Amino acid sequence: MKKYKWVVIVILAIAVIGYLFLRPKLSTKKLDFNYTLLEKGNIEADVSSTGTVEAINTVEIGTQISGTIKKIYVDYNDKVKAGQILAEMDLKLLSTSLTSAKANLGVSEAQLYQAKDEFDRNKSLYEKNVISTKEFNDSKYSYNQALSSQKAAKAAVENIEVSIGYAHITSPIDGTVIERSVEEGQTVAASFATPTMFIIAEDLSKMQILADMDESDIGYIKNQMQVRFTVQTYPDKQFYGSVSQIRLQPIEINNVVNYQVVVDVDNEKGLLLPGMTANLEFIINAAKDVILINNSALRFRPNETMLKEIKPILENKAQTVLPDSIKNKFINTINHEELYTPANFKKTLPSHIDGYFFKDNQGKLDFRFIEIGIKSGIYSEIKRHLDGSPVTENTRVINGIKTKK
Repeated sequence: MKKYKWVVIVILAIAVIGYLFLRPKLSTKKLDFNYTLLEKGNIEADVSSTGTVEAINTVEIGTQISGTIKKIYVDYNDKVKAGQILAEMDLKLLSTSLTSAKANLGVSEAQLYQAKDEFDRNKSLYEKNVISTKEFNDSKYSYNQALSSQKAAKAAVENIEVSIGYAHITSPIDGTVIERSVEEGQTVAASFATPTMFIIAEDLSKMQILADMDESDIGYIKNQMQVRFTVQTYPDKQFYGSVSQIRLQPIEINNVVNYQVVVDVDNEKGLLLPGMTANLEFIINAAKDVILINNSALRFRPNETMLKEIKPILENKAQTVLPDSIKNKFINTINHEELYTPANFKKTLPSHIDGYFFKDNQGKLDFRFIEIGIKSGIYSEIKRHLDGSPVTENTRVINGIKTKK
């Protein structure tokens, strides 16, 4: 009985060792893969952001005098010309003040006439030594004082006349009224700051979008770069613009540094309105009719069995196709047991070099190094195979392992 147990143990040990040696080959041959095809198409690389649609040039119009608004001549969306009257302030108080100021001016002019007459007479008498120096100087002082009073009264009249001119609120530019913040009969006070009565947009056929760009993406943005965007009211319609300015002042939003990018937009059809939120895509790069690979194939992680089988192929191809600056580091990685793992075996490759798994004509597992061009969320452009073989569409590449139910 004891001898029988030892025989069983030996047989089991041989079976386990044999399985361990044979398992990689058996597992690799029996693996069932998922595939994706290389496709021919167009690709874009872009950076996303949001912004607000605004008129390129807006002017805030207020009043420089306090008082009651007598009449408003324009409303929202009205087209106005430069110099056109927008509103009129009530002139009753100013008219009364002007009448009083003119009366004061008349009194001061009469006093000036009297003082000048007396000064001229005393001057003649003084030259003949008829009056004293004190009498002459007193008349001279009275004349100068009357002259100053007349000038002050005249300035007061002119000041009120200027204020009356400000009572007619006019547009400084041709444009469209996009905001009216006052009503007839409302009292406005201009004591400390000019109150805003109207906002006029100069030309709504041309708009701009102010977009906040994260500091990690601002380096991709260039002047005149094409921008594609949508607004919520037209979700299926795409609009286009171009970058006109990158403002260098940093803006901190939620502890992240942002920079404001100005995008100029044509709005001839008038579909875009001030204040709309725009979802923008800054087109960094684009290519047409190129071979594309689904990024799932590049992200594919082989299992340990595949890694063991493919290692000699990787080392051989790395020796022949990779540049010297990359080759040695990559070969050292795949020969390092801790680094050569499904997650890390391509880690030392630069961003523009990658590779994919495929089955050759004999059905054997193979690997091909590629140079990557433009990358997007789903696809990447294959610029070339590093081994010089042609890049053709409909090539089957591995992007997964089927799980057995």
